[in-house]
Amino acid sequence: MEQPEQNPGWYTDAQKYWDNVPATINGMLGGLGQLARPDAVASLRFLSEYVTPPTSSTTTSIQASDSSSDSSPKRPKLPLPGAGPSRVLDCGAGIGRVTKQVLSKAFDHVDLVENSKAFVDKAKEEYLKEEIESGKVTEVRQAGLQNVTFEGTSWEGRFDVIWCQWVLGHLHDNDLIAFFQRCKKGLKPGGMIFVKENNAKVGFVIDEDDSSMTRSDELLKEIFVKAGLRLLRDEVQKGFPPGLFAVKM
Repeated sequence: MEQPEQNPGWYTDAQKYWDNVPATINGMLGGLGQLARPDAVASLRFLSEYVTPPTSSTTTSIQASDSSSDSSPKRPKLPLPGAGPSRVLDCGAGIGRVTKQVLSKAFDHVDLVENSKAFVDKAKEEYLKEEIESGKVTEVRQAGLQNVTFEGTSWEGRFDVIWCQWVLGHLHDNDLIAFFQRCKKGLKPGGMIFVKENNAKVGFVIDEDDSSMTRSDELLKEIFVKAGLRLLRDEVQKGFPPGLFAVKM
């Protein structure tokens, strides 16, 4: 199977695909809107092990560090004392489903980045309108993750957590490694990256329709190492119907 890096239209093809997806919860979840609740419940439970939310509320959690792996969290919950209001970045946010159902419940402020203009418009004008007006959502940027930068912008050193869910399969391996490395510049001291993605059993599976790659757990963990990240914990999402890819947090 040809590696996606060989396809020069990889990113533009993905953008064309998502431009034709309805800006709805069902659209975001590929017609499986019923997954939204168990997804949110598991994510909030997993986050609660690491984050002290404004109101009490499990993704792969990764700390930006070159240290060796340690599966048991032995650290204060974020945000760190004196760090100010907690902030999280929702990457590949779509219309803001994860922001509304998960991140806004666990953090004081949420920023979003999303590549589709239609989804950004829907988030701003309707789906997250209340959160934007209240100041819970502070910024919504339109950009692909392969182009997102932190250093030298208002997002440098801004976030307690950077959240990536069902989006990283759109990045080539080298671009994903580079994205994680740039994310370090967006984190506060002690900040963390959370990843929630489908997992192939072995190697990777290409979806030609939306230009995405479902990586195995082994491949994802190799990428974490290459990006200089330290894995703190991982867990399989429960409560999804059979026949789907496993989802690893």
